[in-house]
Amino acid sequence: MSPNPSGHVLSVTEVRNALRCPRAFALGRRGGRQLVFPLGSSCLGATFHRLVDRFASTVKVLPESLGRLPTSDAKVGRSIQREVLRLLARELMSDPAYAAIPGEVDDLAEACRQFSRHVAHRLKAFPGSCFDALPRLFRSGEQSIEAYFPEAGSVLQGRIDALFGREDGTLEVVEYKLTDEQNEPLDRAQVVLYRELLRRSQIVEARPVILRFMPGLSSSSVAPPQADHVFQTELLPLLQAMPLWAQNPESAPPARCPSLCSSCPLVQACRDCGDHLSIRDDPPASACRLRPGMDDTLQIMPAATRPPLSMEDAEGRAEAEAIRKRIQEELTGNGIAAQGQEPIVGPTLFMIPMAVLRGSVQRLDRAAPDVCHRLEMVDRWKVHYEREGARRAFWIQRPAPRTVLLADLLSRKASWLRERPGRLVIGQQPDGTVLTADLADAATPHLLVAGSTGSGKSWLLKAIVASLVHFHEPSALRITLIDPKRVTFNAPRFQAALGAHLDRPTLCDVDEAIPCFEHFRELMEERYHLFEDRQVQDLHDYNRAVPASERLPRHVVVMDEYENLILDKHSAADFQRLVHALGAKARAAGIHLILATQRPDRNTVNGAIRANLTGKIALRVSSQVNSRIILDAGGAEGLLGKGDLLADLGKGLARAQAAVIDG
Repeated sequence: MSPNPSGHVLSVTEVRNALRCPRAFALGRRGGRQLVFPLGSSCLGATFHRLVDRFASTVKVLPESLGRLPTSDAKVGRSIQREVLRLLARELMSDPAYAAIPGEVDDLAEACRQFSRHVAHRLKAFPGSCFDALPRLFRSGEQSIEAYFPEAGSVLQGRIDALFGREDGTLEVVEYKLTDEQNEPLDRAQVVLYRELLRRSQIVEARPVILRFMPGLSSSSVAPPQADHVFQTELLPLLQAMPLWAQNPESAPPARCPSLCSSCPLVQACRDCGDHLSIRDDPPASACRLRPGMDDTLQIMPAATRPPLSMEDAEGRAEAEAIRKRIQEELTGNGIAAQGQEPIVGPTLFMIPMAVLRGSVQRLDRAAPDVCHRLEMVDRWKVHYEREGARRAFWIQRPAPRTVLLADLLSRKASWLRERPGRLVIGQQPDGTVLTADLADAATPHLLVAGSTGSGKSWLLKAIVASLVHFHEPSALRITLIDPKRVTFNAPRFQAALGAHLDRPTLCDVDEAIPCFEHFRELMEERYHLFEDRQVQDLHDYNRAVPASERLPRHVVVMDEYENLILDKHSAADFQRLVHALGAKARAAGIHLILATQRPDRNTVNGAIRANLTGKIALRVSSQVNSRIILDAGGAEGLLGKGDLLADLGKGLARAQAAVIDG
């Protein structure tokens, strides 16, 4: 192995941790704690690995009854199974603790049978006896490997499960897994790293393969070109960043999947790191804003002290845990071998994920309606059971919902929002994830927002506007507000906070709206001529190509109650023409529309509106018909109101609680 001048040593397990949560890796390294995802995974995986490795170590000293069998003989599978189960029996007798988990031991035995059948099937590709074929298949059992990666300045260490040979002479680096496919991306990254380690340490080329047991056996592999691409584009940059994160855990980003945080033993240390905003005014005030002073000059106003982030929710966690135990009691009383997992505590909803320990999941599905009925009638909890693919969960409406403050969400997404103008915050999803949108994204260049009276539409619109301007100077982002009812955007603090970013005073006269949209259509065409002269495709490329003094701002036009235009016979045709023109071409020019209505019927949300406003947000509406008009799906009619929403931002429906601002 080459020398390691930096002294950095990383393990493959740590790379898995960093893929899931860079901060957990960094904090674990600082405190000498190495986490394993998924958290709480069964120790039986280690037992299975020991058994198959012991079998692999015996392939050169097989018993005569197995070794002399031709690989094509039907008895081979039974003979291998007998040998592996004999090893299992010795393991069980050596540790009395196994007697306390008979169900898990049954699962382990079934995994051993699946492994035996797989080996017997693979042997058929090798002619001759098992004496000759098994050593050709099992080139190696478990072995430790390490290599120096000069590009990352680190040594990487790992331990492969097995090295299999193929009939054509090529090799496979094999990883055994007893977890389900929800960890497939991590598992694939792991075997890709093993391939690279073998290549660098032993000059061996091997195809990455995952053998996954329980339930059933599945085999997946990564084509060598794809594996090399994953290593170069995803894993090598991670290896380069990890030593820096280890030295400074505060610089490591948090988990991509926040639902893991509730069960992570490092969650408190992570919160203490705090990815907080600098002390600035809370929204709707912009962190970059200037305000006009008394002498007509622009001045930076003093920053207010912002309240601490409201991340902890001990009361909600206690309440959700009580509900989880109550659900568990009902299921146990019905003889259902299912276990409620760590509750996910959202601002308006609790989610209790369920895991079926043994038996058919259909038994849980059949019992769930009775459980929901008893919890609602006896405990007065509003409960809904959801099944989606393999996932099962109970959803409970929170008796005392929490307010989702925009300031908290802005602090969590500060880095992402700062990267470019046009990014915005919508709210918080039940698992704690911040729901965001990017107007520069081709999937969401324009937004349609709909919700009936009391749904929280006005609060959502103000939060969207405030999040747009918070991290960007007025020279980078301009806002135009159209408010026919004169109530959505007229709060004095809101108007004052946005003053520097407003392209013009808020328009309240419907007759002013059409000329405003026409102005932006003309501006769009002017910008396309500028792009042609510079030979660029869009605003982003243009601003990179010109001096800072010539950069153009992104424009966002926000109109509440746009039905006033579409239902007026004098303005309807012009309005739809302009929406079509801007919807089709304005994104590249950096011009975006956010249109809102409280009447999402077929006349207001017609085909032209739906086709051109591709990002859709539905708050509570009066009927399933209205929900389908907005989202092409029902569900919005059953929302809770007061900011509870469903959004289609090009990645499927997402539920969230809208953020609110103070002002």
